[in-house]
Order: sequence, then structure tokens, then C-alpha cells
Amino acid sequence: MGYLWEMFGGSLALTLGIELPIVYLLGMRTRRRIFLAALVNVLTNPPAVLLCWLGQAYLPNVPWLCVQAPVEIVVVWTEALVYRSFAKSHKWDIPHPVLLSVAANLCSWLCGVIFF
Repeated sequence: MGYLWEMFGGSLALTLGIELPIVYLLGMRTRRRIFLAALVNVLTNPPAVLLCWLGQAYLPNVPWLCVQAPVEIVVVWTEALVYRSFAKSHKWDIPHPVLLSVAANLCSWLCGVIFF
């Protein structure tokens, strides 16, 4: 049980630690926007981690990138849709939602590859 907490918690902490500064640098500078970015990651990161873990467990002969790439694409797409739906509201004014999702997730993914 401790392993799962470490896996999910560590992954989420690393993701938030990398992606929140990225979205801040890309123009999401209010507390409300940062909270939205954190919430989006809390909702997408655990399922992504679970799917990649299950892929490694049940598809041991498949290269990790063949499992991880489709999962990451779905995460980027999902986050971009959420940001885009909020960007349509003038109250949120989210700049370039698709670029925001791609850049934040690419940085997070690359750091994960480098560190692990």
C-alpha cells in the first residue's frame, strides 16, 4: 500500500512542481488560474500513472514509450479541452490553452524521463 502512495503521490508532486511554474510563466498568473491548473493535474495525473503502471505490468514485452505515448497524448488533449473551455469565458482569459497544455506536459514528461 505504501508503494502506491509513493508512486501516485510522488508522481503528482513532481508534476505539480514542474507544471505549475510553467503555466505561470505562460501567462496563468492569478491564484484562480493556478488553482485550475493544479486541479486539472490532480484529475489527469493519477489515471495516467495508473494506466502506465498497468501497461508495464500486463504488457511487459511492449516498449514503455509505446504505452506511455498514447496515455500522454490523451492527457494533453484532455487538459487542452479543459483549458479551452475555460478560455472561452472572458473572466478566465486563459492564453493559448492548447500550447499551454502541450508545453506544461512536455516539460513534465521530459523531467520524468530524465530523473527516472
